[in-house]
Amino acid sequence: MPRLPLPDPLLQNLPPTPRAYLVGGAVRDLLLQRHPVDVDVAVDGDAAAFAGTMADRLGARVIPLGKPGQVTYRVTARGILIDITGLAGESLESDLKRRDFTVNAMAYDLHDHQLIDLLDGRGDIEAGRIRMVAEQAFVDDPLRLLRAFRMAAVLDFAIESRTLAAIQRHAHRIQHPAGERLRTELLQLLACPDSAPQIRTMSDSRLLTRLIPEMAPMQDCGQNAHHDFDVYTHTLEAYAALEACLATAGRLAGELAKRYQQPPYRRSAAAILKYALLLHDIGKPATRKVDTNGEAHFYGHSRRSAEMAEAVHTRLRLSKTESEQARTIIAHHDRPLNLLSAHRAENLSRKGINRLFRDCDPWTPEVLLHALGDTQGKKEAPDADLETALSFIKDLIRDYFDRYRPLAARRPLVGGRDLMARFDLKPSALVGDLIKTVEEERLAGRITTREEALAHAARYLAKQDHSTS
Repeated sequence: MPRLPLPDPLLQNLPPTPRAYLVGGAVRDLLLQRHPVDVDVAVDGDAAAFAGTMADRLGARVIPLGKPGQVTYRVTARGILIDITGLAGESLESDLKRRDFTVNAMAYDLHDHQLIDLLDGRGDIEAGRIRMVAEQAFVDDPLRLLRAFRMAAVLDFAIESRTLAAIQRHAHRIQHPAGERLRTELLQLLACPDSAPQIRTMSDSRLLTRLIPEMAPMQDCGQNAHHDFDVYTHTLEAYAALEACLATAGRLAGELAKRYQQPPYRRSAAAILKYALLLHDIGKPATRKVDTNGEAHFYGHSRRSAEMAEAVHTRLRLSKTESEQARTIIAHHDRPLNLLSAHRAENLSRKGINRLFRDCDPWTPEVLLHALGDTQGKKEAPDADLETALSFIKDLIRDYFDRYRPLAARRPLVGGRDLMARFDLKPSALVGDLIKTVEEERLAGRITTREEALAHAARYLAKQDHSTS
């Protein structure tokens, strides 16, 4: 086997002793011709001294991490992060056999440049397979139950059947890891552009409802004539549909393609959008009512779902921004189709559309993308009503980017001080109402100048005075 193309900072600054091995995911990635930016090195000897020598050669410093007896020595330099530890066990063999999956249980001798593959991890890489080293791995660290699916999605591998059976046996343990660790693995899984097959397999292994117990009551929860599936199956179908929509989002509006390349959207917006879809109907079982005609209704389920989801956000330690995005999507997810109902009844106004856009910003595009996936996940096969709904939502997306965003980015025609000076008002909620109504008229295109804005404010105040009198 030819030498692995080791990162230069590691290869050129390697201390001659003690014996050291590249281990874990970096070996896997190099075999896959990927270029890792963080690597793990296991040392058969004094890891602290090894790290100190390497740091000196790199002109870097050593950062000890972890608790006594399990210390990792981190060295960062020249765009690479090197984590150095002692062997976990009495030998390299015992170290490798304590790891999670065979593709992560290989080592590369940094001095002799030899691959050490005791468990045929290379064979599993060639087969595109995630296989556990031992079932005990899931007991030692239950986070590995979720990591199996994350790795399968990232690498586009399949999880081996015996490993899936073990995951199902140990699925109840997924509640044990800290929320921060679960969040990291879950969002990395959801960030993969083709994660739907793994979400489906997670569901089949019962890990999904163990991870998010709030989803369990959705199973076998029947819906109305607009749906071909129960609430749970609809959610899985909608998830896959949403992922397909994201893959072609740039065709709907060029700005969508740029959106996910910029902060704060680049890192987690798509992942949180998919996360919100998994939770968007968790309030349906609790709000389900059947009328005298046998038709099921779910009045207020969006609000109930958003309330129930707060516990999930907290448990998974989502950031404030992530929680707010998920909350906005879940709480408002049915509003685009409410606008469609108004359109069909011929009473849809520009003000109503703008109100949805304003209420959901900065996450309006995510609410609309969610609506696309949610709508497609209702039926086994498209029909005329579904096609009409999809066309309407796509028009909303284009309207948001082509009309609303440019208008909203402009300076308001009048400010609070203008209104207070013109109408002799003191700071109050009324001033806020005036600003809001003037802005609604501007965004609707009915006023375009400062004079028109002040005239509209005057008419609004006259109506308020008349109503009070």
